[in-house]
Amino acid sequence: MQTIDLGNNSFVGRIPDTLCLCRSVTAVRLAINALVGEIPPCMASLRSLTHLSVATNNLSNVVGALKTLSNCDNLKVLLLTGGFHDETSIDDNDLWRRSGFQNLQILSLEGCNLTGQIPSWIAKLRNLKGLDLSDNRISGPIPTWLGEMPDLFALNLSRNLLSGNLPREVCGLPALTTDKTGLDLSYLALPFLVNKQEYNRLVNLPRALVVGRNNLSGNIPGEIGQLKLVQYLDLSNNNFIGSIPDKLSHLVDLMRLDLSGNHLSGEIPPSLRGLHFLSSFRVADNDLEGEIPSGGQFDTFPAASFEGNPKLCGNVLKRKCPAVKQVEMEHPEPEPEPASSLFNILPFGLGYMVGLLAISIALLFSNSYLSFRFRY
Repeated sequence: MQTIDLGNNSFVGRIPDTLCLCRSVTAVRLAINALVGEIPPCMASLRSLTHLSVATNNLSNVVGALKTLSNCDNLKVLLLTGGFHDETSIDDNDLWRRSGFQNLQILSLEGCNLTGQIPSWIAKLRNLKGLDLSDNRISGPIPTWLGEMPDLFALNLSRNLLSGNLPREVCGLPALTTDKTGLDLSYLALPFLVNKQEYNRLVNLPRALVVGRNNLSGNIPGEIGQLKLVQYLDLSNNNFIGSIPDKLSHLVDLMRLDLSGNHLSGEIPPSLRGLHFLSSFRVADNDLEGEIPSGGQFDTFPAASFEGNPKLCGNVLKRKCPAVKQVEMEHPEPEPEPASSLFNILPFGLGYMVGLLAISIALLFSNSYLSFRFRY
């Protein structure tokens, strides 16, 4: 037997030790049950195991689970998402001394009640492509060594207690700055994800940097413009100040940009109109000012993307911008009023109708924006 899929049931009790008798098993999925207790220590003997999901259970001792599973030399995908209920720190010196997880490519510890800082032993996982530590109580700074992980292209640190600046080093993640192969995870051949949607969620991960809902502060570093391959950038609900970097216009693959809920000031860079794949853009609840750029994808974004900025103006907010003062000519030519009125009103009328259609489409997309979570 190579695949065991008992997920999406109502199983209770502990994971049986008899599972360890299946020495040739490569994939085990026990997700979305009501299992309790710890990961059996005997699972360390499952040397053929490449995929394990125990997400959404009521297990305990996540540190013990990691120590046990670090002996599974061939493990590529480990999903512990929401599977552990006891609050603990995983910055364990014993885990740092171990040489396991060297083949691990996807690690999810989302919603596992983790405390302390981002554990330094993760720096040893040189083959890691996707890391999700979201929805915990992890505190302290974002470590600079994350920017040195060669293959990491999907990083989710959202909904934690992280503080300090966004490190410039993280804005230089090699897999998000250098066009190279290796971003396709289809070769992982996830045998236990029988649901096609769940399969696609893993093998088609967006290239993402997600640090929303933390306590990060300071300016958004200009080096963020190096992430030219990123598709999903979420810096929302932090304490960032300063202006929106013009270099964000270098992120030509960007599909979703969320800067809402900060203290950003100045104008929205007009150069962002050149982001042709941008389907979701949010800068609500900042201190921005000036005219909202028009043209390109900006004609598709709803008013909700810009609300909470009293000094912003533009058609989408139904808030007129102050008229630009013009220097009077010595002998000004009289303007033909009817032509001028038609010239001014017609584009507005057409723009209004097109805008309504575009906003409707944008609202549809905003409800199904790229989501980066390893749940199952």
